[in-house]
Order: sequence, then C-alpha cells, then structure tokens
Amino acid sequence: MTNLAFGIILFLILGFVQYSWFYDPNNGVAIDFKSKSSYIITTIVLGALVGYLITTGIFQSY
Repeated sequence: MTNLAFGIILFLILGFVQYSWFYDPNNGVAIDFKSKSSYIITTIVLGALVGYLITTGIFQSY
C-alpha cells in the first residue's frame, strides 16, 4: 500500500510538472524549466517512477 500511496503522490507531482510546461511556462507552479530537454527528462523519470510504484502497489495489495 505504501508504493501505491507514493505512486499517487508522484502522479500529482507529475501533473504539476505538466501544468508548469503547458499552461504557465514562464512562472510555473512546480518547476521553471530552462530547456526542453530538462522537461523531457523530468517527465520521463517521473512517469517511469509513477508507473513502477502504482503497478507494484496494486500488485502487492492483492
């Protein structure tokens, strides 16, 4: 259950990152990105962590 909770929290953080890039790129809520590559790397890393934590959390809860 801990992995599932951490996955949900990271999913919300990933949502803040996406909001910062798409809707308010100059003064983002979460991160002020300096380049497109830093945004892509952050999105990939957070997405992979979210996917891993949520799938292991669901698997361990059954």
